[in-house]
Amino acid sequence: MDTRGAVWNSCLAKEKENTCWYIPVHDAGEGMLSKLSTAPLGAFLVAWEADDASGRTPTTKEDAMAHVLGQDGPSQIIVRFYGVRGSFPTGDARIGGHTTCLTLRFGSQFVILDTGSGMIDLGDELLSPAFPPGTSVNDVEAFMRVWLSEQGHKAEDLGAALADRFQSCNGGVRATIITSHVHGDHLYGIQAFKPVFRPDTRLHFVGATHDGLTVPEVMERFVFAPPVFPVPWKFLASTRTHRQIEPGERFTLETDREDVKVWMLPMNHPNQAYGYRFEWKGKVVAITMDHEHGHAYDENIVKLASEADLWVTEAQYTDEQYAKCRGFGHISESAAALQAKEAKPRLIYTAHHDPNAGYDTVQQIARTIEEAAGVDTRFAWQGSEVRV
Repeated sequence: MDTRGAVWNSCLAKEKENTCWYIPVHDAGEGMLSKLSTAPLGAFLVAWEADDASGRTPTTKEDAMAHVLGQDGPSQIIVRFYGVRGSFPTGDARIGGHTTCLTLRFGSQFVILDTGSGMIDLGDELLSPAFPPGTSVNDVEAFMRVWLSEQGHKAEDLGAALADRFQSCNGGVRATIITSHVHGDHLYGIQAFKPVFRPDTRLHFVGATHDGLTVPEVMERFVFAPPVFPVPWKFLASTRTHRQIEPGERFTLETDREDVKVWMLPMNHPNQAYGYRFEWKGKVVAITMDHEHGHAYDENIVKLASEADLWVTEAQYTDEQYAKCRGFGHISESAAALQAKEAKPRLIYTAHHDPNAGYDTVQQIARTIEEAAGVDTRFAWQGSEVRV
């Protein structure tokens, strides 16, 4: 096999023992994929294999698993994508089919942004050291179904029963959950997020209101509420706290090094949506999920993304698609390019891909933005990671 010209400086070994990924590599030879296996202490081994079955041609930089913007170290912001689709999950295996969920790590501060179906995999990963191979989130559903069918069991006791069932798992999950908005594709993954059923889990919700409801109120009324879900919100075993933020407010998140400065601004999307700008140790990450252009809030997008080291933004539609979906609350590729041209971020990752968009369409949108705005632009795919 010809591996000449293959460079993988954009690829980052997943920092987890005994894990193996097939990862496209920036500028790899046509029809090639790298098989990256991580070993303890971050050691890794690379082997090349043909990938005729998938038809993937990993010759473009959008294919890189990770992009490194600086030296690896304790001052990096680590962004990881667990769900990159919008509207509803899909079965796509190349880009990923889970809906929106990503994480940001600022030293000891672990932030989960949105709780779409990608949160299911995140929960499994957080608890994976205690689960044997083959264990899946279906175990939670199966346990609940059997437990509730047994005579004498009450729904209000299910939270404690789940805690007992999974008590053997390594826990101690601590996370701040920030929401862009509460539409279903950004919300319902938390129902299968295993740590939420554990008493050693502490989740701190931070956000504004949506149609007058706080995020915990939405969870209590529409997510963890019979008959939608058998376990009421108040009976979950985890500890959950909430801090309400007003649109336009600047607030901080504590870390073991220095506080993360966060700025939240409203965006144009039904039932209220919000974008965020995170500043930490001289680096800036902006995240603007669901929003549609042609509104006074367009300037908010530019403010949040202004000269950011990384801007993660939805870019759901091609211009042709947008002509048929105007008013749906999502942005076109050309409009995203105009915002990028004005904001001048250092790097863009597109996300919230349309569920019907294939690899070529998602790639085209990223290329259109890059060519029109002159900003390095890539698309996020499930499992991709960026270190800023």
